[in-house]
Amino acid sequence: MPAKAPPHIMISVFNLYSSVYKTVLFFTDNMTILGMQIPENIKSLSASDIGQLLHKRKICPIDLVNFYFDEIDSFTKPSPYVLLTKERALSEAILSKKRLLEENPLSPLDGVPVAWKDLFDFKGCITTSGSRILENNSPANKDAEVVNLAKKAGIVQLGKTSTVEFALGGIGTNSNFVTPENAIMKDVPRVPGGSSSGSGVALANGLCAASFGTDTGGSVRIPSAWNKLVGFKTSIGRISLKGVSPLAISYDTVGPLTKSIKDASLLFSILTSSPYLGFEKINHSNIKILVVRGMPWIDIDHQIEKACEEAFINLSKAGINIVEKEIYEIEEMHKLLAENNGGTTIAEAYLEWKNLVDKFGSLMDKDVLNRMLRGKEMEKKSLNSIYNAEESLSKSLHISIDNYDAILMPTIPILPPTIQKVENDRKTYDSFNSLALRNTRIANSLRLCAISLPLPEKHPIGIMLCKALNKDEELLNLAETIFNIIK
Repeated sequence: MPAKAPPHIMISVFNLYSSVYKTVLFFTDNMTILGMQIPENIKSLSASDIGQLLHKRKICPIDLVNFYFDEIDSFTKPSPYVLLTKERALSEAILSKKRLLEENPLSPLDGVPVAWKDLFDFKGCITTSGSRILENNSPANKDAEVVNLAKKAGIVQLGKTSTVEFALGGIGTNSNFVTPENAIMKDVPRVPGGSSSGSGVALANGLCAASFGTDTGGSVRIPSAWNKLVGFKTSIGRISLKGVSPLAISYDTVGPLTKSIKDASLLFSILTSSPYLGFEKINHSNIKILVVRGMPWIDIDHQIEKACEEAFINLSKAGINIVEKEIYEIEEMHKLLAENNGGTTIAEAYLEWKNLVDKFGSLMDKDVLNRMLRGKEMEKKSLNSIYNAEESLSKSLHISIDNYDAILMPTIPILPPTIQKVENDRKTYDSFNSLALRNTRIANSLRLCAISLPLPEKHPIGIMLCKALNKDEELLNLAETIFNIIK
């Protein structure tokens, strides 16, 4: 008869088998423990809705990540992604699943997959900023600070999305990479809006649950408006830019593109390391909105004008106090920017990338190079006088709008043009690019926080709600009320 193993060895073997059994069960129980398959409407759900399904164990984070990668791989139009981080995403999803099974989520968005504009550093990956010049750069040695904050909240990183080269452009085209097509107007290939082009197209096509971009003159709000999304331009300095490729540091901001205000608010709280407090109900009769007339309506498409006017009427019918007038500071800022090639943004952009532009300009997207060279000319001007004028107008505006809860205007005065039209003619590109940026860049230059809300129209039309610097939480709370009325 064989000798009996000592008790401590028997216990050790039992623990080993138990551990192996639990591990096998953990990685094979997607259906039995976490229940259902991916719902058919998953691509239309908000990130917070998906988060609730994950937390209720209705879907599995691993299944969800695999679903998104299958959708991305089978996407037949030009992909909005320039890099997929499949191993990383699956690793993060496995950890998320473990936390959810243990009922210990890191945030309401634990397990939710997102995409990032290719300006954000991913550890071990090259940040190209949409430029061939940077394709052979060294990989980043760590994540951008905001990517790390998202990871700490349990958010899963699917990969990086396309951008206008160096993020300098509102149309969304990039002749050196593939230009993703507008997700809403599909009659012919149309521009996606930029510069966070891929982030807008990926989310609008259901290839992620939320996405991130940067906004220096409208680069979160433009692709959001043109793809029927919520786009939040945060106040300068509220979200870290460490590990984010710069364009113009005086104006650069990080912001989310989402399907709901709640998503934007949750992501803002995560990226600012602040508590998510939800929304406070506001009595409509206590809200006073200033609809900006004048400049934002010049050369506006009649469909956009009609949709915006109907939205304003609906707000008034809901009991919100609407005041309509021109704002002196906005008119003057528009003139200042128009007289100076868009202001100091392109001058800062040239100064930031001067060495590469001067040495490798022939490798650049010609439209972006053209704007960079305008920035070179701006360098010869007295930039301080422009900065001082902007600061003076910003201070004056903040006083002017202090009696209002927010100001409101169309996000963009035009619908997205065809890709062919803007790629084949420099003057046409410049004209459309200027119109795309005209309203949005006002918020950057005047130091406002702003959010673009999609209107319930067939075509992609947005209205932009703006509030004073560092009033981001108040803006989000108000936007939730406004959005519930207009949608």
